[in-house]
Amino acid sequence: MSEANENRNKLVELIKQKATLSDVPMLLPANPFFDLAGEEFGRRLLLTSGVNDVEYCLRPEFTLPIATEFLASKKPSDNISYTSANIGYIGKIFRQRANGPSEFLQAGIEFLGQEDRNEILEQMFDFVLSATKVYNIKPQILLGSVEIFESILEQINIAKVWIPRIRHRFGHADAMSRLLERLSDPHGAGTGGSTGSLPWKEDELIGVISDQMIAAGLSLTGSRTPEEIANRYFEKQQLNASTVPSEIIGFLQNYLNINGEANSALEQINILANDFGLDLQAPLNRLLDQIALLKHEHGMSEILFDASFSPALDYYTGIVFEAKREGKTLASGGEYNRLLERLGAATQINATGCSLWIDRLEGAENE
Repeated sequence: MSEANENRNKLVELIKQKATLSDVPMLLPANPFFDLAGEEFGRRLLLTSGVNDVEYCLRPEFTLPIATEFLASKKPSDNISYTSANIGYIGKIFRQRANGPSEFLQAGIEFLGQEDRNEILEQMFDFVLSATKVYNIKPQILLGSVEIFESILEQINIAKVWIPRIRHRFGHADAMSRLLERLSDPHGAGTGGSTGSLPWKEDELIGVISDQMIAAGLSLTGSRTPEEIANRYFEKQQLNASTVPSEIIGFLQNYLNINGEANSALEQINILANDFGLDLQAPLNRLLDQIALLKHEHGMSEILFDASFSPALDYYTGIVFEAKREGKTLASGGEYNRLLERLGAATQINATGCSLWIDRLEGAENE
């Protein structure tokens, strides 16, 4: 048996110690990935169409289909109680990229429905570090926190219409930079609210749009209704009429620029938050606890924190991470506690998962 196959067998055994192996189909409906994973991820799908004109894609990752299958195995009810499940996998994924192959071997575990979030994070890191040990690799751990950033957005005083736009750009450095520049008020007149009244009342605008659509021979019940067009218009007007105070822009920029050794970075965040009157103690303490465990239980010495770091997939919610070596990401994942609710669960379900890039682990082992 080759060394690569032997190590893959060891990975399978590690997965079986913590989870039940799942066999996810190779061909999957594409729409859920567009709806829940975002446009940037959607552009990397390998697509095909069925005879019924339904768009499919080759499996681009395991988390979404595993979460969907987990929910499908439950009986829908307003008072449903979901049992927990640890679901593991190993298999190929397919994504377009500029250079190199479009298929990769990936392994991982999804921890679904567990009540103790901190305990599951510990299990996830234990699995990841046990897996890298199979390849004689001691990685650098990069941590991030969607939880801290969302807590900041809840507490700062800006127009509510901007909050989802800022949140959706978290983890996308260039897009965030452009947005913060747009939000800046060069004349110092920003108040975080509307600067004037809108030229239309809602019912008037809906009537005008309806008349124009009828005159153009368009259906009022097509892909976009007059109400939806009017709502989009008012939303854009509110965005154009809303600015953000310069001190808040400066705070967000300062926060997103914090990175480095984890404990030092979190202390900088604590000082910045206290100076700005924000309470981030709960999410900071969760991170500090995980850092202490990584150091004392696993002997990890290289633990970094980057305030701007978040995976490109926008369903992550809490602590996120990458395990790296010489700039290459060998494993990644974190908490995504809203995904199952967005997929149709009757209540929020805790979820934490991680993926291992086996080709990179095998390459790093031989360096």
